[in-house]
Amino acid sequence: MKYFNELPSKTYAAFKRFPLTILWSVLGSGFLIILILVEANIFDNYNAELLTLILGVSWLIGAQFFTESLADKKKGWLLKITIIVFLIVYYFSLPKNDFSSNPIVYIRWFLLLLAGHVFIFFAPFLKKWNKTDYWNYLQRIIIAIARSSLFSFVIFSGVSLAIVAIDNLFNIAIDDKIYLQLWVACVGIINTFIYLSDFPKKIYDTQQLYYTKALDVFLKFILIPILSLYLFIVYAYSIKIFIAWELPKGWVSYLISILAIIGFIIQIIIEPIRKTHPNQIIKKFYPLFYLLLLPLLVLLFVAIYTRISDYSFTENRYFLMLLGVWILGMSLYMLFSKKKRLSLFPISLFILCVLASYGPWSAFNVSVKAQVNELKQIVSEIKNKENQLISQEKANQFKSIARYLKERDKLFLADEFLGFKTNYITNRYSSGNYILDSLYGKEKAKQFSNSSYYNNNHYYYNSYNNNKGDKILVKDYDYFVEVNLSNYHNANYQFSHSPKELKLQQGENLLFTFNLDEKLLKTLSAYPDLKSAPKESFTYIFSNDIGSYKLIIRNFNFEKIDANSIKLRNLSAYVLIGYKKY
Repeated sequence: MKYFNELPSKTYAAFKRFPLTILWSVLGSGFLIILILVEANIFDNYNAELLTLILGVSWLIGAQFFTESLADKKKGWLLKITIIVFLIVYYFSLPKNDFSSNPIVYIRWFLLLLAGHVFIFFAPFLKKWNKTDYWNYLQRIIIAIARSSLFSFVIFSGVSLAIVAIDNLFNIAIDDKIYLQLWVACVGIINTFIYLSDFPKKIYDTQQLYYTKALDVFLKFILIPILSLYLFIVYAYSIKIFIAWELPKGWVSYLISILAIIGFIIQIIIEPIRKTHPNQIIKKFYPLFYLLLLPLLVLLFVAIYTRISDYSFTENRYFLMLLGVWILGMSLYMLFSKKKRLSLFPISLFILCVLASYGPWSAFNVSVKAQVNELKQIVSEIKNKENQLISQEKANQFKSIARYLKERDKLFLADEFLGFKTNYITNRYSSGNYILDSLYGKEKAKQFSNSSYYNNNHYYYNSYNNNKGDKILVKDYDYFVEVNLSNYHNANYQFSHSPKELKLQQGENLLFTFNLDEKLLKTLSAYPDLKSAPKESFTYIFSNDIGSYKLIIRNFNFEKIDANSIKLRNLSAYVLIGYKKY
């Protein structure tokens, strides 16, 4: 109860201490709440804004913690302004077209988000260092995160239940959007306020170590047993492959990485009390854990090298290699350093996240360059073999690389050694098949396909989405109907599709049939990438004896079976109906 009584004053103090962060969270959350209210398609039209707003919170919190460690607060404000400028530059650096299918955007965003959160874990201790203060600081961060998350969840659940009760008991129609708006308010505003108000201003000179009984139980009966189990499994597997004299499976690298991270967490928890703790396992954790870990790191790097030597770098293999180097570096530091400055764990991780995000050494540049070189070698092999086909395994690798590059909008890098432009390819799934067609000819390239890509004509999948919430003029029409093939019953209207026939019925009465397939194929021939087609291409006006109609396609996806037919998988549209007056 005391905590809730102090919450208003703590909230005010938090705003005074973190004004920029709270304003960013409140304005950003308010912006999203308004977008939900007006039913904007956030993930299609406001993706860049959403990513930037989420990214800014942790970076601004870390900047404030770092500022408090400085004697000259002006330098701290300079850092905050630099972060704001960085966020603006990041926003404008995002692709202007639809980037929802490009993994580079989201992987880079996640790396920067991770770096921002890791920044919080060491920001006050870049200029100052004290083992006890740092340990207490980490504990308070974890408690603040847990408490703010719990309170936000309870508030969201409680208010949501109250809204449901009002809706059902008093028959008051409440728009379902309110639940998503409430969730944004709880996560973006309430959670941020509670977290920042819960964090004590006194970070330095705490003197007393706050090591609780609950933490000791968690350490001895959960973390250490899990670590011991992982050590047993990995060592048993190591003995197995040594006896069989075979290369390790790539999956073991993930298990060793998890094992190492758990060990580092235990090291951070026990370091201040390790020498005085009565438990012998905790006392001897250092250096025993690191001595046991080093042989496993050999296995880790062998597993990583095996994957990279076979298929070269991708982002996942790059990150796994980077993680392995970080684990090795931190293990050697803990073994041989006398200072054992625990803040080096998050500091080094922060640096690696930033370096992996940008530059010629970044995960994306290294991986794309490596895959382009792999593709170049296979193309060279194809051209040198003349009429002989490459193996099916090599063809599968070729298609996998082509799809990888197309997903990242980097397939054009292969144009030079392919000898032709690849910008005609719009479908990433079939990009490898298209290129093999051009290199071998369709008849030969058929031998590499085990899918329905090849028949008398090319087969591929495409889609279109236009949920921008544009104003629709209903003048001259009597009714406005929203229809969807996946849920074709809409009150009295039934919407269905068969080859070359889109049909709308009202009860037993057929309103119209329309050859949508012909129109879509015509649009597709003019705009192979449907996203570049003007939205007017998907609005159709026609009439019959019953009335006049305006069909506005919102989104659809389909398979092109041959040059004259398609198969619709889904379609949603608006239909405006104007009945003839007699």
